[in-house]
Amino acid sequence: MAFSRSFHAQLLKQTFPRRPLAASSLRPTRQLLSKRCNSSTTPESQLQSQSQSQESTRSRSLRNLLYIAIFGGLGLSLGSRIEKLIATPPEPDTEEDLELRRSIESAYERLPIVQAMRDDPDFEKEWTAYSNFSDEEKEHRLTSGPLKGGRGLAMQKIFYNAKENSIVNVVYFGAALEGWPTVVHGGALATVLDETLGRVAVRSFPARTGVTANLNINYRAPVSSVNFYTITATLDPILSTDRKAHIKAEVRDQTGKLCVEATALFVVPRNLPLRTIGDGF
Repeated sequence: MAFSRSFHAQLLKQTFPRRPLAASSLRPTRQLLSKRCNSSTTPESQLQSQSQSQESTRSRSLRNLLYIAIFGGLGLSLGSRIEKLIATPPEPDTEEDLELRRSIESAYERLPIVQAMRDDPDFEKEWTAYSNFSDEEKEHRLTSGPLKGGRGLAMQKIFYNAKENSIVNVVYFGAALEGWPTVVHGGALATVLDETLGRVAVRSFPARTGVTANLNINYRAPVSSVNFYTITATLDPILSTDRKAHIKAEVRDQTGKLCVEATALFVVPRNLPLRTIGDGF
């Protein structure tokens, strides 16, 4: 009996040998189990996946619309700016020039700095540069003659502060005053600074006249054309006399950024008779 059992055991081993289970044989079972597990959570996961997909699609759409709006606006703004740069400024006193100057005047009335100075009791007067000169005399002055019009010095509005011995000149620099594209020429700035500083000197002299003896300018930042700027000039009462005036000035943009600094000395010559300029200069 023992021999018989041993013989049958050997026979079975030979007929049906033991083989290790291959990993591939387990795959169908694993995949089936995975599918069953996934199928049990399909409704909730599918809803969540669809919701996330819809939110992602909406987010992309909104982002694309935002990009279109931003870059489209930049393109229109840049195109308008380039068109202004290419276009020839209108000739002074033409209908086109007068229309441009009216629009500049309207913009001037809305400037916050203008409203603030008008509300400040320390500013006694407001006038247009050379308002006390005749039309014929203006034609022989650089800033009121060759540089006039919307393309040049379209506007110079003067505010006088007697308490501070200072003058604020609100200036509009036109496109024809550029040195580099979009940047006001340094010589044009020097000319306007010289006149603004001179207004303070003239008001401080009993003779109501004077000339520039020295002018120093430091250019701190570019001054852009087709924009309003303020030039504030203040007398130094300690260093100044009846015949000498020491004055400093600053050019700032509408945000208050300092663009130009200047100092000057004005004198009343002893042996050179000069015309009285007056207060409307």
